[in-house]
Amino acid sequence: MKIKTLKGKMLLGFAVMIIIIAGVVGWSIYNFEILSSAINDIMVENYRSITASDSMVEAIERQDSALLLLIRAPEDRGQEIFRRNEKEFYTWLARAEDNITIEGEGEILSRINDNYLNFVSSFDNFYNAPAGTNETGERWEIYNEELLPTFTEIKNDIRELREINRQEMVNAQQNADSRANQAIIYTIVLALMVIIFSLIFAIYLTKQILRPIKELEKGIKKVADRNFQQKVEVASEDEIGVLADEFNEMISKLQEYEKLNVKKLLMEKEKSEAVVNNLSSPLIVTDQDHKIVLINEAAKELFSIKQDVIDTHFLEVIQAEEIFEYIKNPNAKEKNTFKLKTNDKKRHYRISTNQVIDDAEEYQFTVTLLEDITRLKEIDNMKSEFVSTVSHEFRTPLTSMNMGLSMVINEDTGELNEEQRELLEAAYEDVERLTELVNDLLDLSKIESGKIEMEFDKVDINDIIEKTLNPFYKQAEEKEIELEFKQSEDNIFAWADPSKISWVISNLVGNALRYADEGKIGVSAEVKGRRVLVSVADNGPGIPKEYQSKIFDKFVRAGNDKDEKSGTGLGLAISKEIITAHNGRIWVDSEEGEGSTFSFYIPRFGYQEEDNE
Repeated sequence: MKIKTLKGKMLLGFAVMIIIIAGVVGWSIYNFEILSSAINDIMVENYRSITASDSMVEAIERQDSALLLLIRAPEDRGQEIFRRNEKEFYTWLARAEDNITIEGEGEILSRINDNYLNFVSSFDNFYNAPAGTNETGERWEIYNEELLPTFTEIKNDIRELREINRQEMVNAQQNADSRANQAIIYTIVLALMVIIFSLIFAIYLTKQILRPIKELEKGIKKVADRNFQQKVEVASEDEIGVLADEFNEMISKLQEYEKLNVKKLLMEKEKSEAVVNNLSSPLIVTDQDHKIVLINEAAKELFSIKQDVIDTHFLEVIQAEEIFEYIKNPNAKEKNTFKLKTNDKKRHYRISTNQVIDDAEEYQFTVTLLEDITRLKEIDNMKSEFVSTVSHEFRTPLTSMNMGLSMVINEDTGELNEEQRELLEAAYEDVERLTELVNDLLDLSKIESGKIEMEFDKVDINDIIEKTLNPFYKQAEEKEIELEFKQSEDNIFAWADPSKISWVISNLVGNALRYADEGKIGVSAEVKGRRVLVSVADNGPGIPKEYQSKIFDKFVRAGNDKDEKSGTGLGLAISKEIITAHNGRIWVDSEEGEGSTFSFYIPRFGYQEEDNE
């Protein structure tokens, strides 16, 4: 009967293998049973005879000792020992006679029986004879002439009995070993035959199963090369044949689908290219190997590209290492703006890079968009210059107002009543707050314009933190707040301007003290690779989530600020500009009601050049 299904062919192969394995197992069990039987014969039959022999020797030796005891001290105890061991001897002699399994064993046992009868008969003469002295008495003469020779002959016969049983055990062991060796040889030969047959059968069965699969595989490869004219010919009635028929049907449908969609795909491609080319911002698309897949006209014009650059590496076409770094690591850097000189003019661009991931979460390509923000940059610079100018102009009158109000409040110009003093003190506080705001604005405008000078040097962060915290310990003690500096290790050296970093730490600790009513403030510093990380943690009210992304912007304060007059809203903005000038980063981690942790990192000493790259 011809088997038509793939399942049937596989089951047939498994059935044949199972039958062969069962035969080998049965043969092995048969040999093991024979070996077990041979070993049982050795251990049971001959062991009994040897045990009986040893017991008879022990009994007759005790009788011999009883005889010597009667010679030296004629007492009834010697006779008692002799008679008791006489019974013991006959018991074991009877067991040995019941276990005769070896040729010659019966003759030996017959001699032992006869000699032992003579031995017992001589004992009667021995016991009835007068004792005399040890060496001249009649008992001594009967012992030497009759009992001792018989005793020796009986022991020799027993030893012979034990020896033939021992030799029989050795022979049986040799037979078992021989049978075991034969079983091993037969098993090996049978196993080799089974292995050879199984290999031949497996190869034959595999070829029968794989032949139509290989034909199907060839057809699939041709279809994968978009050869939709290829039909798969499989002369099989099993599941593979059914699969081949279904595959041929699929090819026919693919031919129809391709004809219908090629034109549509071309139209969509042209539409996409038209949209990309009409973008006013430069756009570049690169693949996994950083080769250009798509580039619009704005990008070609920006980088003066005239020829076709598709499928060319980015750096072979555009000599812009800074842009390439963003393409390689879109999330590696925070600063995403750069300057580019075109037509003898410097223009500012914001880089936006996005990796395109498919449904299988595999990287496909990267889209890089360059947005011209030159105009925005110019407006920002104009705003900063305006703020700087206005702040400068405010400083002189504010100083005069501060001095004048101070003199009036101190009653240098005359006495004040209570109402006048309250009004003047309120005005004085507002002037001081306005002066602080003007100073912060001047500092911020200097940092943004690059006019402020940074004096970078090798500094010990632990030393800076300790000096910065000294003025705050008394203030923390007054508010019943524990201020702690957690020093992880000594000599943490950074590349920084010590006065500016001290200003940032002072601002962060001051904010923590301002908003915390009780609890603990912890300051820590540690080395993180090529950077130094500084953190200020408190268990104050925390910062609402909607403010966390804006907290470092100008004039922004947290929504839980209890005192509207506290601070200018510029401290964190200035801190961010200082840390950015150090080529670092500052951020906050906070949960409302659970406190906040402000952290920043700056380059570690010896790695500043690497961080500037």
